[in-house]
Amino acid sequence: AAQIEVMDIGGNKDFPVQETISALTRERRKWNLRRDQWLTKSGISDRIYYWSAAAIASRLSFYDEVGRRGYDAAVFAGGQLFMDWLSLGVCELLKRFEKASVPVFFNACGVGSSFSKQIRECLARQLNSENIKLVSTRDDADTIEKRYFCGRKCVTPTYDPALWTKETYGQEHKECSVVGLGVMYSNHAGQHRITKFWLDVIRNLDRRNIEWKMFCNGSLEDYEYGCHVLKKAGRNPEGSILKCTASPRELTAQIAGFRSIISFRLHSHIIAGSLGIPGIAVVWDDKLRFFYSHLGHPERCATIEVSGKQIMSMLERAEAEGVNSEMIEKQKKYAKKILLDSINQVIGYEQR
Repeated sequence: AAQIEVMDIGGNKDFPVQETISALTRERRKWNLRRDQWLTKSGISDRIYYWSAAAIASRLSFYDEVGRRGYDAAVFAGGQLFMDWLSLGVCELLKRFEKASVPVFFNACGVGSSFSKQIRECLARQLNSENIKLVSTRDDADTIEKRYFCGRKCVTPTYDPALWTKETYGQEHKECSVVGLGVMYSNHAGQHRITKFWLDVIRNLDRRNIEWKMFCNGSLEDYEYGCHVLKKAGRNPEGSILKCTASPRELTAQIAGFRSIISFRLHSHIIAGSLGIPGIAVVWDDKLRFFYSHLGHPERCATIEVSGKQIMSMLERAEAEGVNSEMIEKQKKYAKKILLDSINQVIGYEQR
């Protein structure tokens, strides 16, 4: 049997403790991020590269240690790795794996925003190394090929490994009447517009006497924003929003207690799908559309411009149709086969 060592690409040993920050500080950070994105995109100053590089500098000893461990193979197991915020850490690991001639497999990774030309070029150099044996994606293969490979390599479409959530945590869906509202603090749209969307959804749920609870994916910013929305709705957050989870296991247990969800974040929908729970995705990123297209239900994607009444109609239809568990099982088997076949071809791993 293969021995597997799991690690965080940033060298973290546990989930970091999140600190509460003021609304003013949060808005200032959002403004600074938008400024840095604009300066980077316009070519005036690659601000994103420099503050990303500073964060990487503190982790170089960890990357050096990983490079000395003599692995037979390295698998980057999903996640939105092809984006500025994570790419420099990935690059540093790839440099060490290349030096040690370790074959590397990118499994079901997602693609995100790329503003920095320096970060993009760094990752492209490493991805085109000989030791990169597989690059598969859960969403936009065309963007990854154009951004990093320019025709030199092909990207393999696959499905998200989080579809195995049910088996991983031994969690079953609990029959109930509660609709889960998955909130997200967003830099992608005005908070006023998103708040207006949620207030409309809550009003329509209340008119239909449908029980609901808010939840978040573990981000303290998401949780605090949910409390803000509830206060705007005239609700006491205590009892109306579930606690901010500290692990994927806790999040899975929360989602298992819903009959359906209306949510922003992708992995809340993947977890729900794994458990057979239907959902309506509030789209802020194309990865949500890719996921529901894979499930054969692109109509389950909405935007914050959709009215609460329309969301209710969409939710009723999704609940009536349910989740195609057979399709999810096929996707899980397909994703597993692609990864294991690729590893087997390179290092002779025997599938069992």
